[in-house]
This record gives sequence, C-alpha cells and structure tokens, in this order.
Amino acid sequence: MAQPPKLIKPYVLSFCHQISQHEPFFVPLRPLSGKPINECFNIIPEHIATHGGKQCVGWTIWEWPKVFIEAEFHCIWETPKGEFIDLTPKIRDFDRILFLPDAKKQYKGLQVDNIRKPLAKNRDIDRFIHLARQRSIILNEGDLAHYHGEITPELFPDFPFERHRQVEDEMAELQIKLMRKFGNP
Repeated sequence: MAQPPKLIKPYVLSFCHQISQHEPFFVPLRPLSGKPINECFNIIPEHIATHGGKQCVGWTIWEWPKVFIEAEFHCIWETPKGEFIDLTPKIRDFDRILFLPDAKKQYKGLQVDNIRKPLAKNRDIDRFIHLARQRSIILNEGDLAHYHGEITPELFPDFPFERHRQVEDEMAELQIKLMRKFGNP
C-alpha cells in the first residue's frame, strides 16, 4: 500500500531516530525472480550461502504521504564488495527502498509488527493504525508467532476468523475513506 519516501525529510529522520541510532539510506531494489514476496529472512541467507556477503538487519521505511509513516522489519544483502541491495520481491515494484539499519535487532523466527506513526491529526488515521496493530496481534497470537503461511481452519481451528475479517473489512473501508481525503498511497 505505502511507498518508500521520495526524500529523507526531517520528519522521516525523526521517525527513524526513534527506532535506531543509525542513519537511513536508499538501497536499490533488485528482486530475485521466482522468490516469494516479502520473505527476506529466507531469501538473503540463501543468497549469501551461494554468493557470499552479509545480511544487514533493520527496517524498510514506508510512507503514505500525509497519512502515516511506518517501519517494516527487514533485511538486505551486503555484497562482498560492500554494496547494499534489496533482493526481496515486493507487492509493488520500486527502483529503491529506504532502509534503516538496526544493529540491536535480530531475527529470531518470530513475526515483528510494523512501527507506525501518523503524519496528520485525524481520527481515521489513528483508527487505521490501531486496527493494523490489532490485525498483527490476531495473526501472531500463540503458535502463529512462529508460523509463516496461509492460516486455514484445518491448521488453526481456534483462530478468530470472524474477528480477523471484521478488522480487515474496517481497514479496507478506512483505506478508501483516507484515499478520498489524502490521495493514493
């Protein structure tokens, strides 16, 4: 939904400094074909095993201009020559991402919720962010914290499917309302 910020403006830097003591920088996006979307913590170690280099853990910074900014837990590839490249396919195609290194953060096999901050005082934005947090809690409760994949009644009979659908539906309605007011992400 969101996009990488076009520029590293003061509010972007301020947001990043609340998360990590490092500075954000733009990284070229060169997604590997045939790899799953957003599965960086599988793709990067596999790529390093074949091509060398290192994994750099941190956050991708996304922005819905005038609505909110968010950080998504992510890792990128540092080539043996010291270049940084994002190899992970995304839902939308971009030339580059804004990456914020975070040396204090490690991937432990658990899903990590995004960090979000509103960019305007607006009740609908606040509600959208609240619902995004609720969705993350629902999708990561108990054994789901370690699970990556489709959630089905056969695998998780106690999953609150109705509550999840309600949250998703309300988020979709708010997204349309916010798009009408603030423009597309």
